[in-house]
Amino acid sequence: MNHHDASKFDLDRFYSAESIHAWQQIIGENLHYHFGYFYGSEDLEIGLRQAVRNFYDDITPGSRVLDVGCGWGGPAKMLVEEHNCAVTGISSGTAQVEYCRSLGLDVWHQDVEDEPEVYPDDYDVIFCLEMISHIRNKAQLLRRLRSCAPRLILSESCAADTYLGERTTFGGSIELCTVSELVRDVEDAGWKIQSIQNRRFYSLRTIALWQQNLDRVYGDREPPGQLGVLRSLVNAALPSPVTWCQSFPLIDIVAD
Repeated sequence: MNHHDASKFDLDRFYSAESIHAWQQIIGENLHYHFGYFYGSEDLEIGLRQAVRNFYDDITPGSRVLDVGCGWGGPAKMLVEEHNCAVTGISSGTAQVEYCRSLGLDVWHQDVEDEPEVYPDDYDVIFCLEMISHIRNKAQLLRRLRSCAPRLILSESCAADTYLGERTTFGGSIELCTVSELVRDVEDAGWKIQSIQNRRFYSLRTIALWQQNLDRVYGDREPPGQLGVLRSLVNAALPSPVTWCQSFPLIDIVAD
Protein backbone atom coordinates (compact mmCIF):
# COMPACT_ATOMS: atom_id res chain seq x y z
CA MET A 1 0.00 0.00 0.00
CA ASN A 2 1.05 3.60 -0.48
CA HIS A 3 2.05 5.48 2.62
CA HIS A 4 -1.23 7.37 2.97
CA ASP A 5 -1.85 10.22 5.36
CA ALA A 6 -5.53 11.00 5.60
CA SER A 7 -4.84 14.58 6.66
CA LYS A 8 -5.44 17.05 3.86
CA PHE A 9 -2.70 19.44 2.79
CA ASP A 10 -3.83 22.91 1.65
CA LEU A 11 -2.24 23.03 -1.81
CA ASP A 12 -4.26 26.08 -2.78
CA ARG A 13 -2.69 28.14 -0.02
CA PHE A 14 0.72 26.56 -0.63
CA TYR A 15 0.79 27.67 -4.27
CA SER A 16 -1.05 30.99 -3.98
CA ALA A 17 0.87 32.90 -1.29
CA GLU A 18 3.79 34.30 -3.29
CA SER A 19 3.35 36.75 -6.17
CA ILE A 20 3.65 35.72 -9.80
CA HIS A 21 6.61 38.07 -10.16
CA ALA A 22 8.43 36.40 -7.27
CA TRP A 23 8.00 33.02 -8.91
CA GLN A 24 9.10 34.31 -12.31
CA GLN A 25 12.37 35.56 -10.86
CA ILE A 26 13.23 32.03 -9.74
CA ILE A 27 11.62 29.55 -12.15
CA GLY A 28 11.45 31.72 -15.27
CA GLU A 29 9.08 34.04 -17.08
CA ASN A 30 6.93 31.20 -18.41
CA LEU A 31 6.47 29.64 -14.96
CA HIS A 32 7.36 26.05 -15.74
CA TYR A 33 7.46 24.59 -12.23
CA HIS A 34 8.94 21.21 -13.01
CA PHE A 35 12.32 19.68 -13.69
CA GLY A 36 13.93 20.33 -17.06
CA TYR A 37 15.81 18.06 -19.41
CA PHE A 38 19.37 19.10 -20.25
CA TYR A 39 21.87 17.71 -22.73
CA GLY A 40 24.57 20.16 -21.64
CA SER A 41 24.73 23.79 -20.54
CA GLU A 42 21.37 25.01 -21.86
CA ASP A 43 19.68 27.80 -19.94
CA LEU A 44 16.75 27.10 -17.63
CA GLU A 45 13.95 27.96 -20.06
CA ILE A 46 15.34 25.73 -22.81
CA GLY A 47 15.71 22.80 -20.42
CA LEU A 48 12.20 23.23 -19.06
CA ARG A 49 10.71 23.35 -22.54
CA GLN A 50 12.70 20.31 -23.61
CA ALA A 51 11.15 18.28 -20.79
CA VAL A 52 7.73 18.95 -22.31
CA ARG A 53 8.81 18.49 -25.93
CA ASN A 54 10.21 15.06 -25.08
CA PHE A 55 6.59 13.87 -24.87
CA TYR A 56 5.51 15.28 -28.24
CA ASP A 57 6.11 11.97 -30.03
CA ASP A 58 3.62 10.38 -27.63
CA ILE A 59 0.92 13.01 -28.22
CA THR A 60 -0.70 13.13 -31.65
CA PRO A 61 -0.86 16.75 -32.88
CA GLY A 62 -4.35 18.10 -32.37
CA SER A 63 -5.07 15.81 -29.43
CA ARG A 64 -7.52 16.68 -26.68
CA VAL A 65 -5.38 16.80 -23.54
CA LEU A 66 -6.46 16.89 -19.90
CA ASP A 67 -3.55 18.48 -18.01
CA VAL A 68 -4.08 17.44 -14.40
CA GLY A 69 -2.12 19.69 -12.06
CA CYS A 70 -1.36 22.22 -14.79
CA GLY A 71 0.33 24.74 -12.49
CA TRP A 72 0.79 28.14 -14.12
CA GLY A 73 0.15 26.69 -17.55
CA GLY A 74 3.65 26.60 -19.06
CA PRO A 75 3.35 23.06 -20.52
CA ALA A 76 -0.31 23.59 -21.52
CA LYS A 77 0.59 26.75 -23.42
CA MET A 78 3.32 24.85 -25.28
CA LEU A 79 0.95 22.02 -26.20
CA VAL A 80 -1.54 24.53 -27.59
CA GLU A 81 0.93 26.72 -29.47
CA GLU A 82 3.50 24.19 -30.65
CA HIS A 83 1.49 20.97 -30.94
CA ASN A 84 -1.97 22.26 -31.88
CA CYS A 85 -3.60 20.48 -28.94
CA ALA A 86 -6.87 21.40 -27.26
CA VAL A 87 -5.89 21.49 -23.60
CA THR A 88 -8.07 21.58 -20.52
CA GLY A 89 -6.13 22.19 -17.32
CA ILE A 90 -6.97 21.46 -13.70
CA SER A 91 -5.32 23.14 -10.72
CA SER A 92 -6.17 23.36 -7.03
CA GLY A 93 -4.33 26.70 -6.78
CA THR A 94 -6.56 29.77 -7.09
CA ALA A 95 -3.68 32.02 -8.17
CA GLN A 96 -2.58 29.47 -10.76
CA VAL A 97 -6.08 29.17 -12.23
CA GLU A 98 -6.46 32.94 -12.47
CA TYR A 99 -3.08 33.32 -14.14
CA CYS A 100 -3.77 30.52 -16.64
CA ARG A 101 -7.11 32.05 -17.57
CA SER A 102 -5.39 35.40 -18.11
CA LEU A 103 -3.31 33.61 -20.77
CA GLY A 104 -6.48 32.39 -22.47
CA LEU A 105 -6.09 28.80 -21.28
CA ASP A 106 -9.09 26.65 -20.39
CA VAL A 107 -8.40 25.81 -16.75
CA TRP A 108 -10.67 24.70 -13.91
CA HIS A 109 -10.22 25.11 -10.20
CA GLN A 110 -10.64 21.66 -8.69
CA ASP A 111 -9.23 19.55 -5.87
CA VAL A 112 -8.73 16.25 -7.67
CA GLU A 113 -7.90 14.54 -4.39
CA ASP A 114 -11.34 15.02 -2.86
CA GLU A 115 -13.82 16.22 -5.46
CA PRO A 116 -15.61 13.72 -7.72
CA GLU A 117 -14.67 13.85 -11.36
CA VAL A 118 -16.69 16.33 -13.38
CA TYR A 119 -14.87 15.98 -16.68
CA PRO A 120 -17.56 16.73 -19.29
CA ASP A 121 -15.63 15.53 -22.35
CA ASP A 122 -13.59 12.59 -23.47
CA TYR A 123 -9.88 13.22 -23.96
CA ASP A 124 -7.15 11.60 -25.98
CA VAL A 125 -4.39 12.05 -23.39
CA ILE A 126 -4.13 12.52 -19.64
CA PHE A 127 -1.04 14.63 -18.92
CA CYS A 128 0.32 14.56 -15.35
CA LEU A 129 3.62 16.39 -15.09
CA GLU A 130 5.04 16.08 -11.57
CA MET A 131 1.71 16.31 -9.75
CA ILE A 132 1.00 12.77 -8.52
CA SER A 133 3.45 13.23 -5.65
CA HIS A 134 1.09 15.88 -4.21
CA ILE A 135 -1.73 13.32 -4.08
CA ARG A 136 -2.09 11.26 -0.92
CA ASN A 137 -4.23 8.51 -2.49
CA LYS A 138 -2.45 8.07 -5.80
CA ALA A 139 -4.11 4.78 -6.70
CA GLN A 140 -7.60 6.25 -6.35
CA LEU A 141 -6.84 9.21 -8.63
CA LEU A 142 -5.29 7.00 -11.30
CA ARG A 143 -8.36 4.74 -11.27
CA ARG A 144 -10.63 7.76 -11.69
CA LEU A 145 -8.58 9.10 -14.57
CA ARG A 146 -8.53 5.78 -16.41
CA SER A 147 -11.97 6.33 -17.96
CA CYS A 148 -11.12 9.83 -19.21
CA ALA A 149 -8.61 9.01 -21.96
CA PRO A 150 -6.91 6.05 -23.65
CA ARG A 151 -3.39 7.35 -22.97
CA LEU A 152 -1.60 8.44 -19.80
CA ILE A 153 1.58 10.51 -19.79
CA LEU A 154 3.02 10.82 -16.32
CA SER A 155 6.26 12.21 -14.94
CA GLU A 156 6.96 11.97 -11.24
CA SER A 157 9.65 12.25 -8.61
CA CYS A 158 9.79 9.01 -6.62
CA ALA A 159 11.76 7.44 -3.84
CA ALA A 160 14.06 4.65 -4.94
CA ASP A 161 12.81 1.20 -3.94
CA THR A 162 15.80 0.91 -1.60
CA TYR A 163 15.22 4.31 0.03
CA LEU A 164 14.37 4.06 3.73
CA GLY A 165 14.16 7.74 4.68
CA GLU A 166 11.28 10.14 5.21
CA ARG A 167 8.83 10.26 2.31
CA THR A 168 6.73 13.26 3.33
CA THR A 169 8.69 16.23 2.04
CA PHE A 170 8.63 19.62 0.33
CA GLY A 171 7.03 21.48 3.21
CA GLY A 172 4.65 18.60 3.84
CA SER A 173 3.03 19.02 0.41
CA ILE A 174 4.56 15.91 -1.16
CA GLU A 175 4.30 12.27 -0.19
CA LEU A 176 6.70 10.26 -2.32
CA CYS A 177 5.92 6.77 -3.53
CA THR A 178 8.59 4.32 -4.64
CA VAL A 179 9.08 3.47 -8.29
CA SER A 180 7.54 0.02 -7.77
CA GLU A 181 4.52 1.53 -6.02
CA LEU A 182 3.97 3.98 -8.86
CA VAL A 183 4.18 1.23 -11.48
CA ARG A 184 1.79 -0.93 -9.48
CA ASP A 185 -0.75 1.88 -9.05
CA VAL A 186 -0.66 2.71 -12.78
CA GLU A 187 -1.13 -0.92 -13.77
CA ASP A 188 -3.78 -1.64 -11.13
CA ALA A 189 -5.78 1.30 -12.51
CA GLY A 190 -5.95 -0.53 -15.83
CA TRP A 191 -3.16 1.12 -17.78
CA LYS A 192 -0.56 -0.88 -19.70
CA ILE A 193 2.84 0.78 -19.55
CA GLN A 194 4.38 1.26 -22.99
CA SER A 195 7.56 3.00 -21.87
CA ILE A 196 9.23 3.93 -18.61
CA GLN A 197 12.49 5.75 -18.01
CA ASN A 198 14.37 7.54 -15.27
CA ARG A 199 15.49 10.99 -16.43
CA ARG A 200 16.74 12.26 -13.08
CA PHE A 201 20.36 12.79 -14.16
CA TYR A 202 19.20 14.78 -17.20
CA SER A 203 17.14 16.98 -14.88
CA LEU A 204 19.85 17.77 -12.34
CA ARG A 205 20.96 21.06 -13.91
CA THR A 206 17.51 22.45 -12.97
CA ILE A 207 18.56 22.41 -9.31
CA ALA A 208 21.76 24.37 -9.96
CA LEU A 209 19.91 26.98 -12.04
CA TRP A 210 17.22 27.40 -9.38
CA GLN A 211 20.03 27.92 -6.87
CA GLN A 212 21.61 30.62 -9.02
CA ASN A 213 18.32 32.49 -9.23
CA LEU A 214 17.57 32.11 -5.53
CA ASP A 215 21.04 33.39 -4.62
CA ARG A 216 20.77 36.28 -7.07
CA VAL A 217 17.40 37.44 -5.76
CA TYR A 218 17.62 36.63 -2.04
CA GLY A 219 21.32 36.30 -1.26
CA ASP A 220 21.64 35.05 2.31
CA ARG A 221 18.04 36.01 3.16
CA GLU A 222 15.41 33.31 3.57
CA PRO A 223 13.00 33.37 0.61
CA PRO A 224 9.32 33.73 1.55
CA GLY A 225 6.89 30.84 1.80
CA GLN A 226 7.23 28.10 -0.74
CA LEU A 227 10.27 29.68 -2.33
CA GLY A 228 11.99 28.90 0.96
CA VAL A 229 10.81 25.31 0.59
CA LEU A 230 12.33 25.23 -2.89
CA ARG A 231 15.65 26.51 -1.54
CA SER A 232 15.58 23.72 1.08
CA LEU A 233 15.25 21.18 -1.75
CA VAL A 234 18.17 22.79 -3.58
CA ASN A 235 20.31 22.80 -0.44
CA ALA A 236 19.54 19.13 0.21
CA ALA A 237 20.32 17.99 -3.35
CA LEU A 238 23.47 19.87 -4.35
CA PRO A 239 26.02 18.74 -1.73
CA SER A 240 25.79 15.10 -2.94
CA PRO A 241 24.03 15.26 -6.30
CA VAL A 242 24.79 11.69 -7.40
CA THR A 243 23.46 10.24 -4.16
CA TRP A 244 20.39 12.50 -4.38
CA CYS A 245 19.71 11.37 -7.95
CA GLN A 246 19.99 7.74 -6.94
CA SER A 247 17.66 8.21 -3.97
CA PHE A 248 15.00 10.19 -5.86
CA PRO A 249 14.54 9.00 -9.47
CA LEU A 250 12.39 11.06 -11.82
CA ILE A 251 10.20 8.58 -13.67
CA ASP A 252 8.52 9.20 -17.04
CA ILE A 253 5.73 6.80 -17.98
CA VAL A 254 3.65 6.48 -21.12
CA ALA A 255 0.75 4.06 -20.75
CA ASP A 256 -2.32 3.03 -22.74
